[in-house]
Amino acid sequence: MIDLLDDESLPADQTGLEAEIAEVERRMEACRAEARALMASEDPQAGIFHARAIHESKQRHMMLRYQKDLRVARLNRLRSSG
Repeated sequence: MIDLLDDESLPADQTGLEAEIAEVERRMEACRAEARALMASEDPQAGIFHARAIHESKQRHMMLRYQKDLRVARLNRLRSSG
């Protein structure tokens, strides 16, 4: 599994960056799906809430968005200098 938080090990080639961007997008979609499922399973009348888990999922999604932006910026720099 790719360690997306290790900015020092970002690929320096277009193919590697594109692969990591695809992986980030897959993980972002998983976070969105998790948050949707958690929200759908809440039942306020029964006292079933998942606020913490929903918040954590949304936080992971935002972190992944940042990681994607880093990779897209590096990819754009590679494309413009090549």
